[in-house]
Amino acid sequence: MFSSMRIAAASAALAGLALCAAPAQAFVYGAYHVMPTPSYLAKMAKIGRAPVMNAGLMNYYGGSVFTSSKVVSVMWGFDVPSFTVNGVPAFTSALVNSIYVDQMAEYDTHLRGINGHRGTYQDIGRGTFVSQVTFTPRNKNTSLTDADIQAELKHQIKVHNLPAPDLNTLYMIYFPKNVTINLDGLISCQDFGAYHFATVDTKLSKKNIFYAVEPACTYGFSTITFIASHEFAEATTDNVPTPGSNPDFPQAWNDADGFEIGDKCGTSGTLTQGQNHFTVTQYFLNSTGQCSTGDYTSP
Repeated sequence: MFSSMRIAAASAALAGLALCAAPAQAFVYGAYHVMPTPSYLAKMAKIGRAPVMNAGLMNYYGGSVFTSSKVVSVMWGFDVPSFTVNGVPAFTSALVNSIYVDQMAEYDTHLRGINGHRGTYQDIGRGTFVSQVTFTPRNKNTSLTDADIQAELKHQIKVHNLPAPDLNTLYMIYFPKNVTINLDGLISCQDFGAYHFATVDTKLSKKNIFYAVEPACTYGFSTITFIASHEFAEATTDNVPTPGSNPDFPQAWNDADGFEIGDKCGTSGTLTQGQNHFTVTQYFLNSTGQCSTGDYTSP
């Protein structure tokens, strides 16, 4: 199991945000790329199962990216915290149409992968906020697996409660506080705070559905936006995430240990749109060999 787990260095900036049990780092557990809570990281370190990330650059492995993301914010039922329901549309609109996305343009795919795989010849550009949808889930359970989430997502698309997917669509799913997600024994809020995934994770598929899972936990809105921006940045540059610490096709941009661009950084910045200000995560830039710094504006 050790080889399937990875973490990034802890962030002093996150500590400064005084986030209660908020994920400061990211790693992979089995097939899932998750943001673990500090308590889970401490437990892994105590038993010697918290590997350290190297300082290498991001490599390209032949996978796909979002050229112009279409983000749908999805509220899982009508009990999602009101500050999330009310705040996410403005945040998402600002996020996808901002300098924050512009800096990701260096991760285009007009190149051959480090593994020799042909690139997908895509350029990353600004995206759009499609809509926010609140649905009544067919699955009424308050303890869910990833398979449950995928099944619900496919059902809501089928019955036209959600916009139809394409290869630029990202469904960012927000949950009520009483819903927990179990990923092969890892429990949301106890062990992890978020993850992104694809319904097909073994190849590039025209039928793929991309999504991010955002549990409510006890987070405030600044933590929600920090986590959501992390998952958005990683999904944009690696929409089929690494299922372990040995990246290869169909992954896109990872370092040699399978870290994505958000994993290698933990500091925060501010995204401003008019009078609105949102906390976002910084991410790694190959062009500078370090994490992005500063603040961002939209449009």
